[in-house]
Amino acid sequence: MSDLLDFALAPLRTHPTLRQGDRILAAMSGGVDSSVMAALLHHAGYEVIGISMQLFDKKTTRDSDGKCCTLDDFQDARRVAYEMGFPHYVMDFEAKFRDTVIEGFIQGYLNGETPSPCIRCNQHLKFSALMDRANSMDAAFVATGHYSTISLAEGKWHLRKASDAAKDQSYFLFHHTQESLARTLFPLAHLTKPEVRQLGAELGLHLAEKAESQEICFVTQDRYDAFLESEGRDPGRGEGEIRHLDGRVLGHHQGYWRHTIGQRRGLGVASTEPLYVVRIDPDTNTIWLGPESGLMSRDLVARELSWVDGAPAAPIACEARIRSRAPEAEAIVIPLPDGRVKVAFAEPQRAIAPGQAVVFYRDGEVLGGGWIDGR
Repeated sequence: MSDLLDFALAPLRTHPTLRQGDRILAAMSGGVDSSVMAALLHHAGYEVIGISMQLFDKKTTRDSDGKCCTLDDFQDARRVAYEMGFPHYVMDFEAKFRDTVIEGFIQGYLNGETPSPCIRCNQHLKFSALMDRANSMDAAFVATGHYSTISLAEGKWHLRKASDAAKDQSYFLFHHTQESLARTLFPLAHLTKPEVRQLGAELGLHLAEKAESQEICFVTQDRYDAFLESEGRDPGRGEGEIRHLDGRVLGHHQGYWRHTIGQRRGLGVASTEPLYVVRIDPDTNTIWLGPESGLMSRDLVARELSWVDGAPAAPIACEARIRSRAPEAEAIVIPLPDGRVKVAFAEPQRAIAPGQAVVFYRDGEVLGGGWIDGR
């Protein structure tokens, strides 16, 4: 056994509740991370059942860089399972994916928001629907290839950032609770991507050097607005005004849902100053532009809150992240009577976009998060 493989297996050996021979449902997309995760668990002696999730009507092959979840990807997952010697199944979650992820994505844009479908998929499919399947198959755990750390201390489960800051995916996992963390495994949390690829080669996987997928899986068009058009979801309001924050009409747009907060290019207006989309108003079919200073805000309101260890009854100090690639910023989270929270930042934040997630951290640990309602 190589030093790297021994290092990779160490957290599994010391896991507080995982036992040798436990049955584990391994979510396999056909990518490098999930394939190495499943192969690693099998190598460690657990009873692995590989599951690929049929989420939408897939094309046979990859037709553009970055797209994922094709039938070729499923064939890669099946081949890994066959070569390692554990079963693999494709399960149909297409209807649930349509209802909870695709419809939410479409409705978000029609509401003037910037949706985050990958988080919704994690929340409703990978760690909800898949957990239900685990229950029906008497599996003790669900495992995925996410880069985030789960630990147990003082009787509580904790969700923290991964060891590799460049690959950390904790922002996308804020919906976890004590109950779900107790039955979830992230075997790659302490590894870097080069180490994962090296492990894939050591374990004999044919896809160790396979390219990563980073695009929204169900949007095969070059632009999301083309996807909405293909779905027949143009709200039909047509041309609307583009206004400056000072009230001037600067031009006209061809659909408010074609624009996002912070957008600067492709606005179709002439101006002597750099202008950005600072507000989208579906009710009046208006896009509002302003200088970069108009993107800055010290607070936001968030809805649909989820907390790893229960909702706070009083304001809490933490760090908050408003986008997956944004740094955390010092903030106070203030519970509101209607179940939402107000997030007050110590310093102004740029381009807070309704529909995106805001995630709360303290010293690298995820406390919870929710969906931005407005600012």
